[in-house]
Amino acid sequence: MSTLDLLHHFTAEDGPVAMRMHGAVRRAWSQGGIDCVRDDFVSDGASCLFIRFRPTAAASVHRLDLGGQHVLRRCDALGGWLVEPAADDGSIFWMPEAPMLRVLDAFGRITAESSAPLADLAIGEAGASAAFAVPDGHVLDWAVWRLAPAGGGAASKDWHREFEAALAIERQPFFIYASHTATRCAADFYRHLVHGSVYGACWAWPKKRKICDELDALALHMIASALGRSTGKRVYDLLRRQIVLAVLCRQEADGGFRHGEWTDEYESHNRLINGAVQLIASELELAPEPPLVDALRRAVHYISEQADPTSHGAWFLHDSLERSEDGMRHYPLAWERGTWLGKSPTNLLILNTHLDCMLSLARYRTVSGDEAHRDLFHSAEQALRAVLSARPAEWLFGPLLSMIALSLLPKAEQERLPFFKRALKRLGWKYVIPRWHLIRRRFPRLLMPAGYIERSLGQADFVHRYHGVHLMDFERLLASKSVNAADPQWTTISDGLVDFGVRSRVSLHWKESAASKDSLAFWAEGLYRRCLRTHASRDHELLASAVLDLHDAGLGLPPALLGINAEALAAGMATATPSAAYAHLHVINLCDRDGPCFMVVNTADFASPLAFEGVASSPWPQFADGEPPLAARGWTVLRPSTGTAPIDRISSSTNSSVS
Repeated sequence: MSTLDLLHHFTAEDGPVAMRMHGAVRRAWSQGGIDCVRDDFVSDGASCLFIRFRPTAAASVHRLDLGGQHVLRRCDALGGWLVEPAADDGSIFWMPEAPMLRVLDAFGRITAESSAPLADLAIGEAGASAAFAVPDGHVLDWAVWRLAPAGGGAASKDWHREFEAALAIERQPFFIYASHTATRCAADFYRHLVHGSVYGACWAWPKKRKICDELDALALHMIASALGRSTGKRVYDLLRRQIVLAVLCRQEADGGFRHGEWTDEYESHNRLINGAVQLIASELELAPEPPLVDALRRAVHYISEQADPTSHGAWFLHDSLERSEDGMRHYPLAWERGTWLGKSPTNLLILNTHLDCMLSLARYRTVSGDEAHRDLFHSAEQALRAVLSARPAEWLFGPLLSMIALSLLPKAEQERLPFFKRALKRLGWKYVIPRWHLIRRRFPRLLMPAGYIERSLGQADFVHRYHGVHLMDFERLLASKSVNAADPQWTTISDGLVDFGVRSRVSLHWKESAASKDSLAFWAEGLYRRCLRTHASRDHELLASAVLDLHDAGLGLPPALLGINAEALAAGMATATPSAAYAHLHVINLCDRDGPCFMVVNTADFASPLAFEGVASSPWPQFADGEPPLAARGWTVLRPSTGTAPIDRISSSTNSSVS
């Protein structure tokens, strides 16, 4: 049996420094079958220790010892468990998740995991200890925080206050972009934070393994940033900075990140890397320092090289497999070769990744002032214009898309279709959709009649699940300073995407489908971005309906709706999102350069009074007794009033859908 002295490993200076930033240091070391990663936040009196036990010839059972008298209890506010000292002057230990047994491959991807069975537990006057057996071929992972006691100097924090209670906003679910899961408390971050790296919390298709994922890191970073502002709790600031350390330490020498989501070639996926770009850019705006400047520059340089020079401009690739015929032999989906517009045969012309890479270049230019990639951005914009201007065979695609759209209706509406439309629907899913890529190979186009946009030219599929992603990305493009926000080509595309989404009722189809319901989150974020641009009452109503659909589908709000996405609004201009006093009231932060503005959606089937709590609620006093409650599944938009009333309710509705 090997024994690890927890206090010693929280104070040892033996480990080499893996990353140093202002107020944060990461160390990593290994000894005797035990791997440790420790993040120290000295000015906050806090440290987090990631422990990994490996079975060795000498020991397959490992014990953790913690000296002194302690009490173990559940942490209902933030999740996990607290080990509290008997005396008031001792450190608090927070264990967000129970220890996990995992099987790792050669690249560190998780191929299996399960809860670690406890071999022994002892808590007494001499101290506390826990022992675990680690089977061959497994590792045991555990993360433990040590929080310094109050009264330890000006920088010490009263950590008891942070863990005793939670506001309603801390207990609400928030959507995680790549995993399509949700966090519901601070402890849920450690379903992603594994031994100092950020992983996806789902078994990635098609190999069914968990991979490191910077897009999930971006979502967690935004959630931690928003909750820190809303609650004033330092623990969220620590989580945010820990995520930054995790991302920076995973960056490779060429500036990129590798994932191996699909193959054993350990390929990279550019949309995930763009998540790292957005995360680092946001952190750089908050606290500029050299490691962030260097990491952002290298990541954007890597992205800038992932482009195919078509005859109309640069087109960004989706992943590293597209760079060669050899790589595409490992591609997990059916695909079509083609040289349309002078592209390379292996370039699948995937729209959402191209847009996302453009936006990474635009964000880098805004944050850094570096014009190095300006010409590349304009080249990519010209390629985008060329691709979306191609509209051959309108006479053919209009009827075909109308036929396919019948399969996008909710099931109940499909069953009520008259006979001839049911026959058309059958023709659509049985004959048209399987040949959709072949038709588009003959008549190449992405932008379809009625506003629908296909995701790719090369993938052999009809991919309606990306309709919300396209709306989100085009609204992001319109909000960037690198294009003209009044450009009719881009605004017309956004209008068409919304109109098709409403007319086709595809969001209700997503809501019914376990395989597609994550699309609701991107649709909601697209509508949110659109509300920031248009301030239109119809867009407000569509956004409220999307929030209700997300709630009904059991998903959380996309974190951007907390108003903390610095791509949309610079960090220095952001306003904290207040916490409604009731968990069934969801607050969407619509603040912009014109000042505070919040939408409140009542997801309950009963009317609810409007009330707010916590640090960020000060602009929103309790409503008077005579103020009408928010109707069941209703919504309202609030702005501070310039008149005698403290708050203006400028719009409200009880509709749950818009047609």
